[in-house]
Parts: sequence; structure tokens; C-alpha cells
Amino acid sequence: MSVSTTIKSQLISKVQSCTSVQVVYGHEEPNPSGWPAVMVTSGDMQGEFSSNTENSRVYAFNLLIMMSIGQDFSGMPPGTNRMEYAEQIVATVVDEIIDAVDTDFELDGTPVLFVNAADVQWAYTAGEFGEVRSASLSLRVYTEKLV
Repeated sequence: MSVSTTIKSQLISKVQSCTSVQVVYGHEEPNPSGWPAVMVTSGDMQGEFSSNTENSRVYAFNLLIMMSIGQDFSGMPPGTNRMEYAEQIVATVVDEIIDAVDTDFELDGTPVLFVNAADVQWAYTAGEFGEVRSASLSLRVYTEKLV
């Protein structure tokens, strides 16, 4: 298994362990089977020379967090509208994922130096699944590779 695939699998496992997440995909899914849904996709990879014996590698991953705004949910508090509820849920998922990655990230067999603090961009997204409140979370995992 490649380093990128190993890191992505580990990220998916961490997101699946978040109690606020309903369903996680390792790809973009046009019709999620539950809400909130998280889609983990690979991003750009960067590399640079560190020394005569090792190179730095940076693996980027994008996590798209989505919550439907087109339907009422059984857990919605009375008097809360769909937009407000979706934003609260997405914010909770964002915080839970960031905490999971910040506090416990290890990679078997690969020297992970650190995971950069996550950048988050909020949006409204539409697709086959309808309209959703979404947040795109970008993670950059720094490693060293012996050469």
C-alpha cells in the first residue's frame, strides 16, 4: 500500500470514529446515504530535498463535510430552523475531526512529522443530494522519506 493510501485510510478511520458523523466516503459520492456525510479525497503532494539521506513529503487531503438543509431531522431542537441546525452539525463535525487529528495521529511504518493545522472553508453546496451546508477541511500531512 502506498504512503498516500495508508494516510488516507487512517484519516477515514479517524473520521468514522467521530460520533457526530453518520457516513464517510473515500471518494466523492453523488448521493450520500446519511447526514452528516464526510468525503475524504486526496489532494496535491509536495516534496523537497531535506538532506542527503531524506526528503520531505507533504500529502494533502480534502475532507468535505455536508449536512442537508432540505429536510427536517428527528434530532432537531424545537424552534431551530434547518439552516441553523445544519450549520451547528457541520461545525460540530469540523471540531471533532480537527481534535481527532490534532491529538492522536500516528502512521505505521511512515515517519509522520506533523499534521498542519487545518484550514476550513464554509459554503453552500448543491448536487444530486439536494442542497447542503458544507465545510471543506484541508489537511496537510508532513513526512520524511529515506532515500
